[in-house]
Amino acid sequence: MADHPETTAEQPRRSFLTEACAVGVGTLAGAVPACCGAAMFLDPLLRSRKVDAGSAATAPPAEIGEGFLRITTLDSLPTDGAPRSFQVIADLVDAWNKFPQTPIGAVYLRRDGDTVSCFNARCPHLGCTVQFREGEQKYVCPCHDSAFNLDGSRNNQIPPRDLDTLEVKTDASGGVWVKFLKFRAGTHEKKPL
Repeated sequence: MADHPETTAEQPRRSFLTEACAVGVGTLAGAVPACCGAAMFLDPLLRSRKVDAGSAATAPPAEIGEGFLRITTLDSLPTDGAPRSFQVIADLVDAWNKFPQTPIGAVYLRRDGDTVSCFNARCPHLGCTVQFREGEQKYVCPCHDSAFNLDGSRNNQIPPRDLDTLEVKTDASGGVWVKFLKFRAGTHEKKPL
């Protein structure tokens, strides 16, 4: 019995269509979980790094507002205007990790009567931490001799701007809360990072 010419020509064509459909379905079946996995993997990287104000026990009272961190109490600040340095501690959320109670910076707080002022301890020149010299009544950067007066104004022409001031509030129980921000160093403008 002789083969029909149609039958032999249709065999490879059907085989090709079957294999092409199998490859297409297999690719789709593999692509869906791969895309979902990639999205879950990249999601934390695409979210910005943020500082968490912490648990409800350390969250600022309603009258203070969001974004403030509790630094100290009014009782710990001398009333004569002498500045004191404090570490800023917060929960740091970075990609997939949460780092509880991590130092994220430092501030200087000054109390003059009932008024409290706050400066970021980072030098606006290159970002080193300034130190307060009590005998000279000025802030000095150990990296490049930038100097600032007691009120945070520049004492020489090395730094591009005055010390960065931060918003500070007090609550009814005497807590001192600071809206802690870091600013770009080396520029004349005060630009938050």
